[in-house]
Parts: sequence; structure tokens; C-alpha cells
Amino acid sequence: MYTAAIRLVGRTVDAELACWATIDPETLVISTMVSGDNRIDPAYEPRLAESEYAIPDEPHTFAALARRGSPMAKLSDLPDNERRRSTRLNAVWRPLGLDREVRVPFLADGACWGAAALVRAGGDFTDRETEYLVAVAPALARATRVAVRAEAADVNAAGRPAIAVIGADGALRSATAAAREGRRHWTKSHRDASC
Repeated sequence: MYTAAIRLVGRTVDAELACWATIDPETLVISTMVSGDNRIDPAYEPRLAESEYAIPDEPHTFAALARRGSPMAKLSDLPDNERRRSTRLNAVWRPLGLDREVRVPFLADGACWGAAALVRAGGDFTDRETEYLVAVAPALARATRVAVRAEAADVNAAGRPAIAVIGADGALRSATAAAREGRRHWTKSHRDASC
């Protein structure tokens, strides 16, 4: 689901790196991470993880954003002294030639189910881009919650999550095999019930 969503969001918000995480809503720990077409150099992954969990005053960690209920945060909005001490910015993004980051938690009913970090060089993320990200975040939260719960509950016979990605025009963009199978079942039972 995140792979398809990253591509869809990428049509509106340009980023050199996109790192989207599924987050356990109880512990606020990342359970999975999905990247866009460009992946972070593996040499920087330990520093990125360290900045997320081991540095108490690291600004805008996913867990901190979730606890605050923040809809979005940009590193550029921080005071200079906080940017100077950011491990993520100075030990990961800048060595990779990047200097702009926006983070958006996926919050639904007071719980954080995931989050996105988009990173690029040069121009900062515009108000239009951040408004778009904040607008789509609740739908991404609900979709993540459904995917996580479906996988945990093993709700379909094959034990695979049923996930569908719908475009802005309402058309089906992508669906797992289980989602296509579920749709056929739902359509058939709905037709039978209406007879």
C-alpha cells in the first residue's frame, strides 16, 4: 500500500527520498519502513535509527509528533540552535546532499498508525505541499490501521491483507489479490441480497 501511496503523493510533493513507516500505536515504535524509488544509503541507516530512538532531544521524531498530535513538522521551522543539534539533519541528510525534511504522522482516532518523512535539497516544502500532506494523512492512517488489523486478524482465507488504493478520481489504482477477491465476494453477496 505504501509503495503505491508514495508514488501517488510524489505526483504532488516532490522529494528525493521518501521514507514511510508503519508504527505500533501502543509503543510508537516503527514496525516496518518503506522507501520510494530512491533508497537511503545503507551506511546511514544506523544513524537514522539512532536519531529516531537514542537521542532524547532529537527534534520531530515520529514518536514525539505522535505524542503531541502534530499534523506535520518541517525541520526548517525549527530555530537555528535546534537544527544545529539535529543528528538526522547533520549526520544523515546533509551528508547525502539533502537539507529539507517534512514529517507527517498518520493519526486516526487519537492513535498513530504510521508516518511519512519526505526529504529533498534546495527549496523548502511549500504551504500547498504541506497542506496536501496533512489532508491525505487521515486517509493513510485509516488505510494503515485496516491493513495492520487485517494482517493481525488473518481476516481472509488466504491470510493476506486486503488493501486497495483509490486515486483522487475515485478509480482503483492498485489492489492486493486479497482485495480483488474480497471485492468479487462482496459484489456477489450484495447482488444476491438485493434480489
